[in-house]
Amino acid sequence: MNIAITGSTKGIGYGMAREFLKRGHDVMISSRRPAAVEQSVADLRVEFPDRKVLGQVCDVADYAQVETLWAQAVEGLGSVDTWINNAGRDGSKVPFFALPKEDYLQTVQTNIIGMLNCNRVVIPGMYAQGGGTIWNMEGFGSNGQVRPGVSVYGATKYALRYFTKSLVAELENTPVKMCYLSPGIVVTDMLVPPPEQRGEGWEQVKKIMNVLADTVDTVTPYLVEGMLNSTRNGDAVRWLTGRKVGWRFFKSRFVKRDIFTPLGL
Repeated sequence: MNIAITGSTKGIGYGMAREFLKRGHDVMISSRRPAAVEQSVADLRVEFPDRKVLGQVCDVADYAQVETLWAQAVEGLGSVDTWINNAGRDGSKVPFFALPKEDYLQTVQTNIIGMLNCNRVVIPGMYAQGGGTIWNMEGFGSNGQVRPGVSVYGATKYALRYFTKSLVAELENTPVKMCYLSPGIVVTDMLVPPPEQRGEGWEQVKKIMNVLADTVDTVTPYLVEGMLNSTRNGDAVRWLTGRKVGWRFFKSRFVKRDIFTPLGL
């Protein structure tokens, strides 16, 4: 299969790219930063010399750049069987009234406009090639859960679930499938704020994360395996289910996890 992943030069996106390559698939990665794309492509080609690894600079908030990403993926890979809308932005974790306008606008541009741009470009492209599957990446707030300091990010992910549900209905009985992807709580630079933004509540947040969070290397094999086994429009691959959350909290009474120290955080 041929896979294209937005926001894939680090974190979950890069982890998924590696997992697809491990399983014998070819990958197009992307990022807004040219140096990051160049370095990631070079690293992956060294690790997987027998697979095709392409890279393209793309700011998903720019419609023309998304069109170029699709075109380059099709030209380089021959087709795109799976497109993953992974690019996302969180922003400063402060109350909304203290958030600079530029910060929340950039989050909305990436998480909403970027996601809309990608789907608008890719759906017709997949129709033209005869089919394919699109995965929209959920996040905190997708299920309506609320936490202070992430109001904008949470609102964008709540909107993403609504939009994805709508497209599942629109694409029913077509060759293009629309699906949900949810990694749960993964320790990346998006999740863990820099030291100057951690504040008094960080230690309490850290305790919860030690119960529920996981690393990229733990989560991405599950996500990739789920995507490869998906056959239906509207499928959802979700790592952190309600049952798993309940079990983690029960188990935490007897076994204490420390996910941060091994990562130097």
